[in-house]
Amino acid sequence: MKRNAPQAAGPTTATEGDETLDDTFEALADPDCRAILGAADTAMTTSELAEACDIALSTAYRKVERLSETPLLVEGVRFDPDGDHAAEYTRGATDATIELGEGGVTLTVDDAAADPVSVAFDTTGVSAD
Repeated sequence: MKRNAPQAAGPTTATEGDETLDDTFEALADPDCRAILGAADTAMTTSELAEACDIALSTAYRKVERLSETPLLVEGVRFDPDGDHAAEYTRGATDATIELGEGGVTLTVDDAAADPVSVAFDTTGVSAD
C-alpha cells in the first residue's frame, strides 16, 4: 500500500494535469470514502474505520489506500507497548476550496483549522493512543 508522509501544516493545491486532483475528486465521489473521512476526525485504524462506517474490512483497506493517495487522509503510527504497532489514519484536511478559472479547476485542501499545538508536536505522524 502506498503511504504518504505526514502532511505538514498548510494548504495543498492541485491543478489540471495533476494526478492528485483526479484522485481527490474520485475519492470524494465514493460514498465509502466520504464515510471514512467523516469518521476519521480522531485517529483510527482501518479496522476501527470499517466498524465505524459499517463496511467490510477488505473494502475499508481499499478505500483507505485510495484516500491515502490524496491530501484528505494522513497516516500515523499507533505504538503498542507490546510491539504490535498499527497504522492509524486521520483526516488531513479541514477545508477544501474549488476554483474555476482560465487554467481549469484548482483544488486547495487546507488543514489550517487544525489544533496548532497538535500540529507543532505531530511532526512525525506518531501517536501514543
